[in-house]
Amino acid sequence: MLKRPKINKHEIIADAVFVFVSMVITFSIILIFDTHWSFYPENMGKGIQFIFMSPEPYLIGVPIGGLVGLFLFKLIFYAFSEEEKATKKNKKEQS
Repeated sequence: MLKRPKINKHEIIADAVFVFVSMVITFSIILIFDTHWSFYPENMGKGIQFIFMSPEPYLIGVPIGGLVGLFLFKLIFYAFSEEEKATKKNKKEQS
């Protein structure tokens, strides 16, 4: 049976921050897409025009974006840690 390392409190907090940041970025992207018609010259002065008439794109897209962002953050940090391990191993072998 494989022993799995324990998950500490700092890792849980970091994951929560990653999910939150990903959700904010996703919300911002959806909002910009939703209101981009308002920035055309012929629509200036008419107020904000929304493409989506219901909140479903936000309610579905933001949590999905948070999970995808968490996966990407974890993948990037895993790649950094593997590179650091390889660099330390190469330095150790050269010595």
